[in-house]
Amino acid sequence: MKYKFGTALILSSSLLLSQSSFYVNAEEKSNEQTENTSKSISFEQAQKMKPKELTNLLTDEDLKLHNKVAEHQSTELETNRNTNEAYQNVNGYIDQNNIKPSAITQDTRMNSLPKYDYKSDKFIGVVIHETANPNSTIDEEINYMYNNYESAFVHAYAGSSKIVQTASSDYLAWGAGAKANPYFYQIELAQSSTFDQFAKSVNNQAYLTAKMLDQNGLKPSLADHNGGTGTVISHNAISQYYGGTDHTDPINYFSQWGYDMDQFYSLVQKHYNQLNEASDTITGDTHTVASGDTLYNISQRSGVSVDNIKELNDLSSNELTVGQVLKMK
Repeated sequence: MKYKFGTALILSSSLLLSQSSFYVNAEEKSNEQTENTSKSISFEQAQKMKPKELTNLLTDEDLKLHNKVAEHQSTELETNRNTNEAYQNVNGYIDQNNIKPSAITQDTRMNSLPKYDYKSDKFIGVVIHETANPNSTIDEEINYMYNNYESAFVHAYAGSSKIVQTASSDYLAWGAGAKANPYFYQIELAQSSTFDQFAKSVNNQAYLTAKMLDQNGLKPSLADHNGGTGTVISHNAISQYYGGTDHTDPINYFSQWGYDMDQFYSLVQKHYNQLNEASDTITGDTHTVASGDTLYNISQRSGVSVDNIKELNDLSSNELTVGQVLKMK
């Protein structure tokens, strides 16, 4: 997704003035806006549907209202780097250097944006974008987005040193065209000038993708090679399978660094698995048995041996009951 910074200075004063009136009436407008969104389908139902089925459910009003996608210039496919230059494996570099994701922050202006409900009640996947602008920083991209939100806006930006959520995940964003906006969370990747910065930025984007999937109870699945069905999808695949846009990001930008959506998806899976391993760890003095728990997996997650758990709880067998409270110390 690319924003034109050449026009930003010319338009900034008038845009800020028009935006200030929006701030004043933001609460009033949010009520009106959600009412203007057509009746939603269930989150569970939407996850089982293919792109064509999802887009067929959108009304003419939906398509008109959410037909927003940021402009890409023809320079989207150009690069100031040698695309034939050999780079080392990005995911391997991240692992070897133990690169950790940045903290997720929220921009204070995020509540000033339009609030429209998803057609699917909650987002059913994450769209992967990139800014297509090698000459702007993540902060410049975010500021420009807020000054031009009526043209397009996204949920978050990832750069080499920060992750910034710019719109509430409770409402849809305008970044991928009328047919995909009502269904997806959307993340922009700010371009980098060095391999190290690219690795850090794409690691941040993959981490946020995993976090947002986990937030909605969605498991990673790559849509790009599955007819557009999946929870992780490039803007390029949105163009192919949903329509309403013709953008190809982040394919070309990724390729400049010897990277692709398959490798990105592997990185998302890694973060998703780590998040769920961490959330599944048992550290307290007690543990309430949940569906699927066994003495063995409780032992693995807590570090307490099966024999010790049985001894602490006077258990004569390995049988457990959902809701049973076990002493762990």
